[in-house]
Amino acid sequence: MLTTKDKYLYKDGKRFFYLADTCWGAFGSIDMPDWRYYLDSRKAAGFNTIQINVLRQWDSSLPIREPFAITNHEDGTYEYDFNKINESYFDNAVKMLEEMQKRDMVPALVLLWGNFVPNTWMSRFIKNNIMPFEQIKSYVTYVVNKFKRFNPIWIVSGDVGFTDMKGQKKDPAIKYYREVIKTAQEIDPEDLYTFHINGESTEVPDELFKKTDFFFYQSGHGYTGQSTAYTIPQKMRKDNYGGPIIDAELCYEGLTKMKAPTAERYSAFDVRRAAWRAVLSGADAGLGYGSFGIWPWKDTVRPEEKLDSNFNVQLVPYDWRDCLTFRGAKDVGFIKDFISEYASNGLNPINDPVKDNPEIRAAQNDKYIFIYLPTSGIINFDDLGIKVNECKIMDLDKRRIIQGKVENNVLQMSSVIEDELVIVGK
Repeated sequence: MLTTKDKYLYKDGKRFFYLADTCWGAFGSIDMPDWRYYLDSRKAAGFNTIQINVLRQWDSSLPIREPFAITNHEDGTYEYDFNKINESYFDNAVKMLEEMQKRDMVPALVLLWGNFVPNTWMSRFIKNNIMPFEQIKSYVTYVVNKFKRFNPIWIVSGDVGFTDMKGQKKDPAIKYYREVIKTAQEIDPEDLYTFHINGESTEVPDELFKKTDFFFYQSGHGYTGQSTAYTIPQKMRKDNYGGPIIDAELCYEGLTKMKAPTAERYSAFDVRRAAWRAVLSGADAGLGYGSFGIWPWKDTVRPEEKLDSNFNVQLVPYDWRDCLTFRGAKDVGFIKDFISEYASNGLNPINDPVKDNPEIRAAQNDKYIFIYLPTSGIINFDDLGIKVNECKIMDLDKRRIIQGKVENNVLQMSSVIEDELVIVGK
């Protein structure tokens, strides 16, 4: 069972760096042989958690099983009868969770995604009917009783905002999720709870936030919002939040850079940059990785399970098998190993380590100072108020360590092409 203490998560008394792969559509879309292969691959890459939506993911491939009795309409919309739970769907989910348990992997389960709640930002895109408020208690009661033996992390909400804005009203969301978390915690008060809120946001109403065990955020997929990987944890720490912080939705590798001037995909470098900047800025309790093909479960072997056109994604997803080879997954796995080796006792962010360049992030512990440079360059250590005679540089693309050259307390240009981590011993 997971617990929290101060800024970190623990499992069986040992520090647990949350490293999740995102497979929102797992329960509805994956057969058992593929599920076992997927889990083995992710376990080998260093992942210890899988993020899953309990119900059908609204923007994923067409599922092979449904959680409720369903009526499909000719216009592509569908309607659930929430009074008629499909037992076989949830029994199969139990078997999938048993496979995770065999591999000592933690399920992080979303109880109610925003497409089942009225007046969310996604309401104008969805094709399903809203869950009636009076059905929430019975649904959540069923799910929590069904899955609590696996000691999951309960993610109360899915991609929901708690602010009033165009197309989104906060009061219905507050009402729904108040009922969700109240019901769940009455049945399972021991496991951990958090909220998955919409991208680039920090707002969770106080009455709900005080019921959580740690803070999830998503720096997400907006082209202009990637700086929130570090600005959000900075804000939370400045506001005196002392619990664990996790960037649970980094930019998805292979996904469209949303609202970019041209059609581009997020690369392993983009993922790595977001991850390091988050971890060194206060979100060092863990990371959530995703790839454009696994979270919606694109399977080219089954073309009938087509992925409908998405509301803001210009580019086609990859087959899930190809996603297993993506470099970014290995990069975030490396971060987990690095934290275990060099920062198991935690990190303290260094605010504004380099003048006039907020893109450079830094943190320290009792043995080292770590400085992340998204682009190789020169650092004047006077900016950090330290004197340095020597340091190491880790080429994060090649994962090799080279000796840094320091002259007059200034780190000279290295041969690294992409990003680097400067390691200074104390």
